[in-house]
Amino acid sequence: MDPNQPSKSSSTKKWLIGCGIGCGVIVVLAALLITGGVLYVRSLVEGFKDSEAMLETLTERYGRITEYCPEPDGRIPAGRIEAFLAAREAIAPVRDEIERSISLLEDEGEEIDVKSAGNVFQKLKLGFGLIPKLADYFKARNQALLDTGMGMGEYYYIYSIVYFAWLDKSLVDGPSFPITGEEGDIEYSYEGRDDEETREMRHDISLRRLHRMLLPMLRNQYVKLSQEADPEVSRDWKEALAAELEALESDRYRLAWQDGLPKVIASSLAPYRDRLDSSYSRLMNTIEISMEQR
Repeated sequence: MDPNQPSKSSSTKKWLIGCGIGCGVIVVLAALLITGGVLYVRSLVEGFKDSEAMLETLTERYGRITEYCPEPDGRIPAGRIEAFLAAREAIAPVRDEIERSISLLEDEGEEIDVKSAGNVFQKLKLGFGLIPKLADYFKARNQALLDTGMGMGEYYYIYSIVYFAWLDKSLVDGPSFPITGEEGDIEYSYEGRDDEETREMRHDISLRRLHRMLLPMLRNQYVKLSQEADPEVSRDWKEALAAELEALESDRYRLAWQDGLPKVIASSLAPYRDRLDSSYSRLMNTIEISMEQR
């Protein structure tokens, strides 16, 4: 998926077929019809449309994800970290609701006998509860970014740098049950594979997704750094950025700054370590790093 091209219908389609809980799309659609789900789906689609309208506004204001340019001197200004934390705090209530639903599904997943029709629909009911909450999450997230004056590119940049390169959070953090999506957006359902192989594939997909976003950002950063030629910027930082950029260009499975953050970036984040760490959601991670801009 190309993160540069926005699509009005991508989020709706992706999540309607995406929150798989092991029962199959045909059963899901049948259940929607049996429960009179026409109004439900209509309301759900409207929820995603609201999110996408906000996403278009974000793109108009701040550019596409890969157009974002981090500060050329490497630092992340305190005001931008505060904006990121404010956005994380604003979406915390809906994120917490989704976490509770995921936890319940994971608990139920071990107990429900899917051969029983009643238990299948019990599980489907739990799964359906996630879908409108996901619409609420993306809407809340996009509104929070508009309110704090932060684009999607900057949000993903800080998210990746903070949680993966600095705090060493796992790329495979997320729901234990399968999540599938169109065109490889979110493909974590691998029937017939063992858990370890599934985790490896989830890890590789997440790495490639973040690589496609972050490589253009670091290119933008290096170009701007070279153009400005600020005498206060250390040679060590410029050399480190050039080396990281070369490493990323030669390995599409490399995470930006995976070998450790340069001092200038780490020192920007250090005063906020506890707040940033507490803002992370293990269960929501794979959902949060799914891209909506195409």
